[in-house]
This record gives sequence, structure tokens and C-alpha cells, in this order.
Amino acid sequence: MVGWVIKHHVSGSLERPAALEGLPRKAAWVLGLCWLAVLQTTGCASQPPVTDAAPRPANVIRDFWTVETAEAVAVIVKSDQPLTYTAIPQEDPRGIYFQFPGTGLEGLDAAYFPPPNPVIRSIRSAESATENEARVFLELAQDTSYEVIPDKEGLKIAFRKPSTGATFGRMPAISGIVEAPLKTPSAGSKIEAGTPKMAAAAPAPVASTLREVRTEARVDAVLIRLKADGTVKTANVFTLDHPARIVFDFIGLHSAFKGEQRIPVRSEWVSQVRHLAYPDKVRLVADTEARHLKSYSMEPTADGLVITVGAPKP
Repeated sequence: MVGWVIKHHVSGSLERPAALEGLPRKAAWVLGLCWLAVLQTTGCASQPPVTDAAPRPANVIRDFWTVETAEAVAVIVKSDQPLTYTAIPQEDPRGIYFQFPGTGLEGLDAAYFPPPNPVIRSIRSAESATENEARVFLELAQDTSYEVIPDKEGLKIAFRKPSTGATFGRMPAISGIVEAPLKTPSAGSKIEAGTPKMAAAAPAPVASTLREVRTEARVDAVLIRLKADGTVKTANVFTLDHPARIVFDFIGLHSAFKGEQRIPVRSEWVSQVRHLAYPDKVRLVADTEARHLKSYSMEPTADGLVITVGAPKP
């Protein structure tokens, strides 16, 4: 049998190559097989190498908190473990640029606007896929001294308030607030002539200290129960759109809690309740959705106050 190969002509005809002419039949067969193998090898398209997707960074930043005290405003960068960082001051816009190598971001918006304070305007974050690092920019309202404090669950950045002359050597605590003395409003009752004299019921004292916050999720609403040492006066309330939240400021109320407290809520009305003590008030924030920003009410009780976020009562 004589070996044949396909020559690349439009007609696709089979011809015996000239190189095989004059060779013995067996040698021609072997050379024909070799020639066919070469053509098959060169005709295969090379496949690009398969590379595995880049692994996620070992460190992940999951949240930002802000804490305000009489002396300072602090930003807490929450992670599962300590963070390595580089801090670079910036003039325009004014702020501090943090680089976290080997760190990613999880579940964070590109910008976070903390409650009004004299130091921090915004916290902006981004993740670099090429350099495998997270970048956080703290936009400042004005220049002030600060201290970075490593933590086992992230990082704390404490800024001294410009109006405060004293310096601090560690993260300022938000405890140690002197409680205001209990004030009981005087009660007077007008007694009409001819009616039996009855002792006037003493009104419930005005609360000075918040002791407990509980949530109750219902089908049509979420109840936020504030327990205190008396009646909690209704709060100053304002709402924010991005992200949607209802902010309650209880002026003159102190708290038995240290630091920001967070209570997750599984409801379409409220996803989380946060409260934090300031020197002159307690701030409670209900994280909600934009369509529920006006669906709230407050009702003082003898031992606190109940906030309802939900469908209006008929």
C-alpha cells in the first residue's frame, strides 16, 4: 500500500508527494505516516493557559463606626483581625488617605456620611483588584491632631476636637459621663369648690439614664422599647436618605451602655437599631428603607418610651 497525504489545495485532491518517489514501498509508508503526524500537530490551535482566579484577601473590612465624646471623634474600622496600614495626609480635599494591603471590602457602600460632628465629613472606601488592597479616605471638616490605635478587630482612629485644648494618649472612652440629678417636675392641681379633696397623683419622674433597649418585630411594625429610670421625653427626630435611617436624639438623657450598641432586626420595616451615648444626649438610629422614613411614632411610658416604625394606626 502506498502512503498518501492531503495537500492544501482548493480542489482537495490526493497526490503522492514527490519526496516519496523512488523509495521502497515500506520506507515510503513510514515517511508518509511521519508527514501526516507533522501536519496534525501544526494544525492544532494552541489553547491559552488556564489560570485560577485570584484568591480573596485574608483581611476584610466589614464596617465603619463613628463615636463622639466630649474630647474626640473616633472612626472604628471593623475587621476580623488587626490591619496593616499606611496613612497619607491630603490637603485637597482635606483628609487622611489610608491604604490597607492584602485587604478587601465586604458589604460596604462607596461613601458613608456619619452623624453631624466637628471633625469627620465622610468616609469613602474602594477596593483595588490589581493591587489587592483596600483604600479608605477620611474627609475632614478641619485639620486636627489624631492617633491611630491598632485593635484585634480592626483599627481605631481618634481625632481630637479642635475646641479641646487637652491632648489624649489613648482612645477616649465614652463612659464617665456624670449623670444629671433626677428632676421631678412640681405638680399642682386646681381644686374646685364643693368637690372632695383628693391627693394629686404624682407624675412619673423624668428619666435621666437609659437602661435597656429592646425590639419587637410584628407583621405591620417594629416596636423599639426604651427602658429607663423614668419617663423618656420625646426626641428630636430627623431622617437621612442615603442610606435610609430615622435618627432620634434624646436630649439630656444619659446611658448605662459603653460604646455603640447594635441590635439586628429581621423585618421589612427596620433592619437594625443602633444607640450611642453623647455627653448631652442619647442618639438612637433605626436603619430602614426610604419608603418608611415617615412611618414612625413615639409614646412615652412610665418607665421609658416606645417607638413604633410601621404602618400607621387606623
